[in-house]
Amino acid sequence: MITELKLKLSYADPSKSFDYNIASTMHGVLMEHLESDYQDYMHRDGLRPYTQAVLQMDSQSFLWRICTLTKEAEEKIIQPLLQKENFFLKYKDQELRAESRELRSISYESLISDYYFEKQPRVFHMEFMTPTAFKSHGEYVFMPSVRLIFQSLMRKYDAFSTDTAIGNDEILEQIENNVRITGYRLRSVKFSLEGIRVPAFMGTITMYIKGPQQLVNLIRMMAEFGQYSGVGIKTSLGMGTYKIKKGFKNDKRSSQNRSRSTAS
Repeated sequence: MITELKLKLSYADPSKSFDYNIASTMHGVLMEHLESDYQDYMHRDGLRPYTQAVLQMDSQSFLWRICTLTKEAEEKIIQPLLQKENFFLKYKDQELRAESRELRSISYESLISDYYFEKQPRVFHMEFMTPTAFKSHGEYVFMPSVRLIFQSLMRKYDAFSTDTAIGNDEILEQIENNVRITGYRLRSVKFSLEGIRVPAFMGTITMYIKGPQQLVNLIRMMAEFGQYSGVGIKTSLGMGTYKIKKGFKNDKRSSQNRSRSTAS
């Protein structure tokens, strides 16, 4: 079970403005509300069953989004946060008040039935709303690639979906051979984390998928899942949050044009 909690948090002192780097501080707030045994479990090596990010910032409020990827994580993380009216940022000397809450859940079975078993379009757009980066061969990579994106999503999906697994080298190779980044509007940014400034990117990319429809559906299902799991590194600390942008007028036309180009 995947659960998403959105908290709109307001603060009384607008002179203390925040930016997306406050997400690592909000991770500390999240950890304060966990039971000690679960805190210890979260500090072990491995993928975390949750993501959190700070979005929609203005002079008086921001949106705190927490997504859990298992039923246990929902019970241990989201349920305690739902009971809180106020949060205090010790290092910022700032109190935050929960003005509104939005809670929704989606099952892994629904992801499969809605995306894998339904015909999906071949063109889609990913908007990276928080700093995003990958790590490869011990180095930070702050430009998106098809392989790095879907390698990350496959690992996260297989780690937390109890009924299905999709990740293997053959599928990843098929994805890399059949998906193209056909457009992008990106900028480089830095994400501050415990005194380290991690190189990252934000912005939008457009992808086109060729190959059999079944592969298109699988890729779209993974991309939808990634809106909750995040992609790349440090997703529990506020990095790697993206959304699939829908409603582009030229989606169908772009797909048709690409199909004609491939056929020729």
